[in-house]
Amino acid sequence: MASAFCSSMCSYRSASDRIDKDVNNALELTLAEMRCDVVSADTIRCYRNYLTIAELKDTACIAMRTVRRGERQETEMVAEANCDFMTVFMLSDQRASGALLVAGILWMMGSLWYRRRFKPELLIDGMHYGGLVYANEKFMTTKGEHIRLTPMQHTLLEMFMNSEGHSLSKQEICDRLWPNKPDASDTLYTLIKRVKPIIEEHSNLKIESDRGKSYTLELK
Repeated sequence: MASAFCSSMCSYRSASDRIDKDVNNALELTLAEMRCDVVSADTIRCYRNYLTIAELKDTACIAMRTVRRGERQETEMVAEANCDFMTVFMLSDQRASGALLVAGILWMMGSLWYRRRFKPELLIDGMHYGGLVYANEKFMTTKGEHIRLTPMQHTLLEMFMNSEGHSLSKQEICDRLWPNKPDASDTLYTLIKRVKPIIEEHSNLKIESDRGKSYTLELK
């Protein structure tokens, strides 16, 4: 993109220099032919006939300016193109900058697509297991994407990650999450049911049940 911008500016300056050269050359030829110090309609007509850039024939003109030379002030004719930015831009050769711009846009789009499709795994310090990372008291994928969990789901996953063999008994979970509830079987079942799709979506893990007595976080 930077190369396209630099190339475009160089082409623009080149076109601007070509315009200045054309109007000044036309003025020299006009003065050599008419030899007068007054700008008339014939002078302008002759001047524009000598212009080689067609786009300037309707805008270019001759102006009388007073300049100081030493202690004297003199009046001289100067050529003016009177063209705006877009005219100069259209007269410049922007093919190279255009090609670079298109290449830059395609490269940028391709890079964004590649990063979305093949986003590299990040080296994150923390506990790793089956594509699930627990670091700084947060759960995330190996690509650095944070996993949204409720406080209860977060505590359950933390227990799985810290337990030996990533296995927990039903009683362990209930005592930790609902210590004052006599029977939390239905609540535990609902919690497991809701956290399962989250884990399977963001990792290579799944929760397996052993006849409802224990649960294990294991590889798919």
